[in-house]
Amino acid sequence: MFVLNLKAILLMAYNYLEITNEVIARFNEVALTSTGFTGARGFQIQCKNAVNDAIDYINTSEYSWPFNHNTQTEVLVADTTRYEVPTTSKHVDYDTFRLVRDTDLSISGGNLTKLDYKEYVSKYIQQEDTASVGSVPRYVFRTPDNKFGLYPYPDKAYSIRYEYYAYSSTLSAATDVPNIAEQYRSVIVDGATAYGYQYRGETGQYQNNFQRFEAGIKNMRTLLGNRTDYVRSTMLYRSQQPTSTFV
Repeated sequence: MFVLNLKAILLMAYNYLEITNEVIARFNEVALTSTGFTGARGFQIQCKNAVNDAIDYINTSEYSWPFNHNTQTEVLVADTTRYEVPTTSKHVDYDTFRLVRDTDLSISGGNLTKLDYKEYVSKYIQQEDTASVGSVPRYVFRTPDNKFGLYPYPDKAYSIRYEYYAYSSTLSAATDVPNIAEQYRSVIVDGATAYGYQYRGETGQYQNNFQRFEAGIKNMRTLLGNRTDYVRSTMLYRSQQPTSTFV
């Protein structure tokens, strides 16, 4: 029986419906179907909510999860200094801003230098009140309202590219797939189960399951977050000194 159940789990699709049903099964409740998913009632609705709560908790526990990483390409507008970042972004990496190579615009590409906003205001902000001073952007800065700006502002429709980490989207349809990799499915289910016990007011079971949930997130952080791409030696080498000979 255990083998059959394990095979059934392995054959389950990785989507909102099947993850919710895994949580429901832990409480011995009636499973949902694809046709009845939107019409869930009672504790089934709480299990659906618990899955989204668990996913949200995982995503907010670490901003730099690799599955939240995105790359944005923006076509600039001539004579425009400030631009919106994607509405889903929670962290924009300003060290990654670069011009995209464009032979038609005679642009070879290259990184933009990060500029502090206060320095921009004190030295260069007058460009926004002056016409026809645009050129190829060399600097990028973050504005207080979480936009990005360029100096000098572009005089042509250049393209820039940068990287950012996004918030997760709330699952809604039965076939929606989490942005979290499937190998961490059990972590989502553990978290959702903990929230299910919390909804029921079963404090002891909630605490036990939440500890397992936190342990799963810690393991994810170890595997996905603590990456060392290379190790650079900081050893200082000195010229060899002649050895002394004692008689």
